[in-house]
Amino acid sequence: MGSFAACSMLYHLLLQTVKTLQSAGVSPGQPHLLQYNLNDGEDVEKAVNDLSQAAIGESLYVIADEAGPEYISKSFQTFCELLLTQVPHLHLWAASCFHGHAPAGWQVECLTRPLRSTPVVVREVEQDEWITRHRLVLPYRERGGPDHTDGPPVTRLYHRGQGHSGRRPGDCITCGREVATFLHSLRDGARAQILTTSTLEGPTSSPKLQWRDMLVLCWGQATMDMGMITGLQEAGIPVRVMTDDDIEDVATARSDVVWVVDTNGVRGLERKVVVCVELDPTFNILSSPARLLSMSRCTSQLVIVFATD
Repeated sequence: MGSFAACSMLYHLLLQTVKTLQSAGVSPGQPHLLQYNLNDGEDVEKAVNDLSQAAIGESLYVIADEAGPEYISKSFQTFCELLLTQVPHLHLWAASCFHGHAPAGWQVECLTRPLRSTPVVVREVEQDEWITRHRLVLPYRERGGPDHTDGPPVTRLYHRGQGHSGRRPGDCITCGREVATFLHSLRDGARAQILTTSTLEGPTSSPKLQWRDMLVLCWGQATMDMGMITGLQEAGIPVRVMTDDDIEDVATARSDVVWVVDTNGVRGLERKVVVCVELDPTFNILSSPARLLSMSRCTSQLVIVFATD
């Protein structure tokens, strides 16, 4: 499920391209969004059978975003190799932040220039042990272009002091109110101008920051009765918890709301403002893979809500 949001976003972008071509008198093919669990042997076999039958004239075009698991597994390589035996003229593009999932002999390009996030966010992400110690993810290299801004400083909030309750920020109404106060401030004045400035291109004429530009990420399952969400709602933040039925809405940023999501549910998506919350009492938000999988979703303003100092 971790890849479904990113693939859904790509699917809708392709649909827009198809409509544009059709309006210009071109008749392109139609994209299809398919979902399989490639960690399951039966699903791998089903995917190969379905796709080989869909091939037209022995040709097939497949895009797999967020492909391959982070742990050692040969299931994705098996899928690719089996599909190639069934479809001689296979065109398959797969993307993953984890290296080592491509079948032997297949062309690989390592894209490690940090073009999306601001330098201040990149510095947080690149401290992840999956990059520095375990080497599951290749380190960033130089951007190769000017940085017109370092980006707004990371905001750190803490679950402590008068009025705070519960074991973790996710349980705390006061933490929700403090996050809400900060999010409201981002839509007004100087902060809003910072967030509508492109790191590579300098100032832009971007519209006012919207709620859909924000995302609250939790390491663990969020629920609407959490204290954090109650605090956000009481402060006037339009907030919703993503379910499986909402993935397409979140991927396309259709609704102008602040989505609260389990980090694993939105791999590959990005927002200008990302709030990372310590939700699971056993999990440290600064440990692997929270930096890599949650903080990297942020393109500008990163907010971290800690349980303790």
